[in-house]
Amino acid sequence: MQLQDGHQQWVIFFKDHEGNWWFRTVGKGNKARQIAVSDAMLNALQHYREKYLGLSPLPSLGEKTPLIPYLRNLNKPITNDDPIRNLVQECFDAGASHLESQEKQEEANGLRMATVHWLRHTGISEDVKRRSREHVRDDAGHSSGAITDKYVDVDLKERHHSAKNKMIQ
Repeated sequence: MQLQDGHQQWVIFFKDHEGNWWFRTVGKGNKARQIAVSDAMLNALQHYREKYLGLSPLPSLGEKTPLIPYLRNLNKPITNDDPIRNLVQECFDAGASHLESQEKQEEANGLRMATVHWLRHTGISEDVKRRSREHVRDDAGHSSGAITDKYVDVDLKERHHSAKNKMIQ
């Protein structure tokens, strides 16, 4: 990861003094932020590092292994998001093919139209159902709660549910 000062940041998962794990990243607009790492994500990271990278379950303080390295060189990070987008698209396509084999064409069509940004939107929409909007806003890197609110469809569902049996007067 390239930081604003031009230095490379390799260790992007870290544990704070209270034992909480965080993911440090630089997002859109070259904004640095820290994202809280859930227990489930930490378990997935451990599995990935052990099974696919042959590393210890958790990164050490001075470790220089990138999160997503090139397959032929574990010390060289992928610097372009195309390989990840392609991998996600392959997963969407495989899921759509599976749905088609179960004669669920409408669901398959929806999955074929899915994008990486749709996946982000879905994650934020689900996250805000369980966590405070302020925490989701900070993890998503939104500059204001109003941006996070655009991702929230919970209110729309509740609004529709409350209007479902409304009588015409």
